[in-house]
Amino acid sequence: MSDKEPLMTLKTQADGRVDVPASDPASDGGASSYATTAQPRGDDGLPLLGLFAVGFGLLGIFTIGPVFVPLALIFGLIAIFAGQIMLGLTAVVLALIGVVSSPTLMLVLGIGAFAAWLGIPIPF
Repeated sequence: MSDKEPLMTLKTQADGRVDVPASDPASDGGASSYATTAQPRGDDGLPLLGLFAVGFGLLGIFTIGPVFVPLALIFGLIAIFAGQIMLGLTAVVLALIGVVSSPTLMLVLGIGAFAAWLGIPIPF
């Protein structure tokens, strides 16, 4: 391979963009500056965080709620802050539906609300 072949360098990025030297590395004092040959695009990859959040939300409704509902809520909130707003909101809504449809979570939240209403301290 010659040094002129940009496809087999260590600077090839995962999204298919290829970095090539913008100028001769010897001309800028040895500091390597790279220019991207493709125009920067938006997030063209899969929004995995949001998809995992929605998946956990669906699993929380149809399977083990106490495990997957908190995961859906956490991943959904992180997805919202990461910019995947629609998937994050969908996951939060699915997590709320999972809380309502899970007898175990309703029991845990019901006992906690009842104890707080009575003023009983909960030791955990």
